[in-house]
Amino acid sequence: MASFTLRVGFGALIAAAGVLGASRARAEITFCNKFGHVVNVAIAYPQTDGSFLSRGWMSLSDGACAPFDTAIHVKTFYFRGESVSYRDKDGRMTRDFWGNGEKFAIWESDNYQYYNAQQKVLKSTLAEFTQGPISGDDDVSAKVTFAPGGSLTEISTKPATQ
Repeated sequence: MASFTLRVGFGALIAAAGVLGASRARAEITFCNKFGHVVNVAIAYPQTDGSFLSRGWMSLSDGACAPFDTAIHVKTFYFRGESVSYRDKDGRMTRDFWGNGEKFAIWESDNYQYYNAQQKVLKSTLAEFTQGPISGDDDVSAKVTFAPGGSLTEISTKPATQ
C-alpha cells in the first residue's frame, strides 16, 4: 500500500503526494484540530456530473478529531479551514485560514450546501480550498490535521476500516 504526507502552507504546496491503495471498505475523511483555537471546516467534492458540492461548517474544538460525514464516498476532496478570532501574542485579534488552489462557494452561516460550487451561488462568496489526496480505484480515506506553525496542515492517508 502506498501512502503519503502532504504539507500545505497558507500560500503554497510544500510536498507532493502518492496514490492511496485502500480496500473498498468504510472510507472516512477525518479532520483533527491541533491549532489551539476552534477551527471551522468546509469541504467540496465532485458530483457524478462533474460539478462540485461544497458544504460547511463543521466546528472542531482544540484537540478534537471527527469525520466530516461518513456518507461521503469520493476519490478526492477539497477542504478549507478557518479559525475563530483569537488574540495573537501581541494582543491583536486575528484569524487563520487554510485553503490554497481551487475556489468554491462558501457562506458565513453555520451550515450551508451549494451545488455547482465552482461558481458564486446565491449569497455565497468564492474562497480557496486545498485538494486532499486522490484515490486510484477506491474511495479516499484521509486524515487532515490543522496545526500551528506557519499555518501548516498535514494530510496523511489511512487505510479504510472494515
